[in-house]
Amino acid sequence: MELQHRRFSCMTEQEHNLFELREKMSALMKSASTEEIINEQTSPSQRKIGIIGRMKKKLAISSRPNSSQSCSSLESNVDALSISPCEHELELSSDSSSEEEEDHPHRTVPRTCHINAVFTFDNDSYPRANLMQIYGCEGRQKGCFKDATDVQCVDKGKCIVTDMINGRISTFSRNGRTKVIRCSWALREPWATTVVSENKIAVTSRKDKNVSVISMNGDVLFSFGSRFFQCPCGIAVDKNGRFIVTDILSNEVSVFSPEGKWLFNLGDPLSPVQQFCCPRYVHVSAFGDIIVCDSGNHCIKVFNEHGNFKFTFGQYGRQEGAFKAPYGVTSDGEGNIIVADHYNDRIALFSKNGEFLRNIVSSEDGLYHPQGVALSSDMRLFVTHGKLKATEVIVYSFNDDENEML
Repeated sequence: MELQHRRFSCMTEQEHNLFELREKMSALMKSASTEEIINEQTSPSQRKIGIIGRMKKKLAISSRPNSSQSCSSLESNVDALSISPCEHELELSSDSSSEEEEDHPHRTVPRTCHINAVFTFDNDSYPRANLMQIYGCEGRQKGCFKDATDVQCVDKGKCIVTDMINGRISTFSRNGRTKVIRCSWALREPWATTVVSENKIAVTSRKDKNVSVISMNGDVLFSFGSRFFQCPCGIAVDKNGRFIVTDILSNEVSVFSPEGKWLFNLGDPLSPVQQFCCPRYVHVSAFGDIIVCDSGNHCIKVFNEHGNFKFTFGQYGRQEGAFKAPYGVTSDGEGNIIVADHYNDRIALFSKNGEFLRNIVSSEDGLYHPQGVALSSDMRLFVTHGKLKATEVIVYSFNDDENEML
């Protein structure tokens, strides 16, 4: 009887600990609801524990423990809760992978090992974001990344990912099947891409200091800027086929004709509000506005299609609406602006006039140092991120019909 009494007391204490953890988790999640989404991102010789959903260790045992569970198993569960999710992540090295593994692309399957927090906001009509898929992991084999610096959307749910360190551009289909664009020349440190047309993309090269326009088959059509750029970074194309390219060393954002001829630079170098400092990524909205992430000044600068300055928003800081080195930028059909706030570990949403609306995802969801960001026509948000370098592409959906199917 005394032994049974001790066991009952032990279980009561553990249940109390679990109850406190669930209460703390609820406070952190605020008004968020959660949905379980499983994503298999493994090669034949690797098993990957994703970093999306930092609370997954706590959520995994959110149900009340069975009364038949022993004290030892309850104690092991409580110990697991105290361990940081980072300690459970596997280092994925591709150096030992075989050529056979190279031929097997990473696919996204209906169920994953990730738990996503689906946030809902009062008095907010913008659709919620649901985690849909995760592509890639750290490595050199097909379907993996060493530094996924940029992502762009193509038709039919396909995306293009630029990997600077691996020196390649890969496409991912909607179901996660990957294909490497085999260029006819050595692609040296590609930084960013933009879709020129259905069969053409343009890519900036940090090593070659130029922009190359290539076909989806990897054929080089032409290049420009080899004697102009110091370190080309972001690139976008407007409705007239003009290229807008940022240079983080010369601190210039330049506009080129569809043939690659320099036309003019954005901003007035004599105006403090229009000066650039390490401009990184650039995007052209549906209304023709040119949106530049001015990383060194920790702000966003917006110009009209003629290159005239319109306004700027943001400042250095961690508070809502502030930035610590904004990187990728994109927009939706209504002109709302989505920014990858790199060192604040979050994706922020602003109105087309630069008014802060909300954070879409943040470090609480396991987001680390987001870089490239893109939004597809069917409201899928693509983000590249990682702790030291970007080694994953996360796909969220703003489509309510899609979210209801999860």
